[in-house]
Amino acid sequence: MKGLCYMLICLVSCLLGSAVLAQTTHEVHLLIQGTEMGAEFYFEPVGLHIQPGDTVRFIADTPHHTVTAYHGQQGKPHRVPEGVGPFSSPVIPVGESWEMTFDIAGTYDLWCAPHEMFGMAMRLVVGEPGGPAMSPITDFGPEGVFGASGTVLSDPALEAANIVAKGSVSWAEISDAAKMPPDSEGSMDHSE
Repeated sequence: MKGLCYMLICLVSCLLGSAVLAQTTHEVHLLIQGTEMGAEFYFEPVGLHIQPGDTVRFIADTPHHTVTAYHGQQGKPHRVPEGVGPFSSPVIPVGESWEMTFDIAGTYDLWCAPHEMFGMAMRLVVGEPGGPAMSPITDFGPEGVFGASGTVLSDPALEAANIVAKGSVSWAEISDAAKMPPDSEGSMDHSE
């Protein structure tokens, strides 16, 4: 009987310990939606706050999407925390998903390789904001944060402090002007 009690105590301790260690899995959908202005390519949510050790499941609801880090070793500006290597999903088939666990705290800017110029980028804040993604975007050309992805990531709704305060930011919260690429001078003012 004493041995059985000891085994039960060990089992309960293991179960409680694993519950404490369990991390959260968040979902982000990769989407294309037709509008009167044309198609919008986006992550939903486009801004997300998670904790170190959490996993994000990226679900392809529409075709031909990747999840790629803005990283110098991928020919792009470095916009992930120092110590994070380059990463990219393969093209995710419709209805399938790709998961990544984020262990290093900081701010991550991510993009979809086939749809970057159309604004398909997102900002992920892991724990506390910080790192290169906190700097303003100045290069909207192909070697930079290309096209509308640069304007989307520059939208005030995607400021890291706002993402942390809200927990997540929906694509609907991004201004219509930010969903358009900058003009040839890099301006986001489309009023003319």
